[in-house]
Amino acid sequence: MTDRFTIELDERELQQRLDDAAARLENPRELLERMGGVLQLNVQQRFDTKTDPGGAAWLPLAPSTVRRYLKKYDGNIPGSLLQRTRHMRDSLTHNVGDGYVDVGFSEVIAAYHETGTRRGLPRRSLLADDPIAGTLGAQDREDLLDEVNAYLQTLL
Repeated sequence: MTDRFTIELDERELQQRLDDAAARLENPRELLERMGGVLQLNVQQRFDTKTDPGGAAWLPLAPSTVRRYLKKYDGNIPGSLLQRTRHMRDSLTHNVGDGYVDVGFSEVIAAYHETGTRRGLPRRSLLADDPIAGTLGAQDREDLLDEVNAYLQTLL
């Protein structure tokens, strides 16, 4: 007499779903596309709220910039900072490749906006909480983790 027994299962459907999930994880373009969209939306919102990835408000225009605009535009400053950076805002995009997603701007001025300049342009970051270290803001990290978790839920 033996103390054991054997159960054999034929779980082709389960095995197929696991195989499908593994294949989607090997080439996660769909996930990367979703992540790029989340970051792009977050950056768009920063233009609207005039805040950086850490939630801090952008610094106002420097008095010297205000004086220069007043002189240049006959006493009127046309539009807001956001209107003057419209080309930069419109150049925001994301691109997905095999194993990566890029989010950024095609306008050169975005680099100065992101880091500030030695000549006095204050940093009004949109992409990175710390551009030197290359870190995201807490909300971006949380949103991306939520997107990853939602994606993983769809796999099974």
